[in-house]
Amino acid sequence: MPSRQTDRPFDYRIPPAMSGWIEVGSRVGVPFGGRTLQGFVVELTEAAEVTGSRLKDVAELLDPLPPLSADLVALARWISEKYLCTWIAALQAMLPSALKGKAERYIRLGQEAADRQGLWQTALPEELTELVQRQGSMKLASLQQRYPQYAREIREALESGALIEDVRVKDRLAVRTVLTVFPPADRDAAAQALAALPTRAAKQRQLLEQVLSSESPIPLQALLLEAGASASSVRALADKGLLELREVEQSRDPYAGRDFERSQPLPLTDGQRQVLAPIAEAVEAQVSRVFLLQGVTGSGKTEVYLQAIAGCIASGRQAIVLVPEISLTPQMVERFKGRFGEEVAVLHSRLSQGERYDEWRKIRHRQAKVAIGARSAIFAPLESIGLIIIDEEHESSYKQEESPKYHARDVAVRRARQHGAAVVLGSATPSLESYMAARRTA
Repeated sequence: MPSRQTDRPFDYRIPPAMSGWIEVGSRVGVPFGGRTLQGFVVELTEAAEVTGSRLKDVAELLDPLPPLSADLVALARWISEKYLCTWIAALQAMLPSALKGKAERYIRLGQEAADRQGLWQTALPEELTELVQRQGSMKLASLQQRYPQYAREIREALESGALIEDVRVKDRLAVRTVLTVFPPADRDAAAQALAALPTRAAKQRQLLEQVLSSESPIPLQALLLEAGASASSVRALADKGLLELREVEQSRDPYAGRDFERSQPLPLTDGQRQVLAPIAEAVEAQVSRVFLLQGVTGSGKTEVYLQAIAGCIASGRQAIVLVPEISLTPQMVERFKGRFGEEVAVLHSRLSQGERYDEWRKIRHRQAKVAIGARSAIFAPLESIGLIIIDEEHESSYKQEESPKYHARDVAVRRARQHGAAVVLGSATPSLESYMAARRTA
């Protein structure tokens, strides 16, 4: 809730079931003023400022892994103080839009109604109550849309307790999953069962043969397309225990199917080596230093970037590369992907919301060591940053105009101090402030 009146931490009790799961940076749903809102854990403490009935429990934990690290929480606090925005606005700016949760209202039967005691004393139609009981819970909006003629009865049932309202925080986008066919644990038993299948079950025989002969699980739709079979045949085999059906997460990779030719480091000129040496020393020593690299287009700045990143990765740390949105071309991505392959995650506005979310998750789950993107990529959830590069650092697009307003260059310097990381500002025409800062520290 980004407002000055609520721009402070509020105390909530961690229920026993969530103990050990919640940490600084966790995203939670909490009761607030009669509503359930998304919040972030900014501190864990033994003593609360409020007690008794005023101290409420956290309603739900929204992620098994905290989407924000403790250093990002501290960085958000710094942003709020430097740029005069709310803390929550700074925290929300660090997340992909898919995780900016919204509250949804669900309806379930009250205990007496669920036990069918006094259920028929309400004015609710039997069809409605049976539907809610069968599904366990339903979105209130769906119920209202399906039974508009019973608006008054639903409201009265909520007031009497025959229906109970729950508020849950839901993400705007879910992880994509694909129903996938796996062979059974006991392949030998399945092979014996295959031989025993009757001749009239020809499709089942064909499907099971394909699954048992495959070295890897097969997406259900691909299997059905290849075999020309129906889903009922697969489910019949699953019911017999001859194969397994599981939902498998599938990443929305914006570069799937593209083959990036791997490149090797180029020989450096004397000038490039002189530039790279102090950067590499700072990365190795884990000393936070800011370097201004001035060079015209074609002078070899990008190769210096690439080799500095390679050294950073070799030291066991990660790198962030910021480029103006207009400069984040397929050719730029190809150079970084060609050098570092799948260790690169790309974050920019031309990706779909789902693709950006999955690239962010790739970073969060430690599957990427280099994050490259426009301004907001400075908030990439890397855990051990050794190097931050800002190409074309003079570009005005590094300044965010909407709240929370911030300059990505200044945020980068602050984040680098948190991690003991080096910062490289590259430009053919440096900004005056960067140029003067470099002259003063030269």
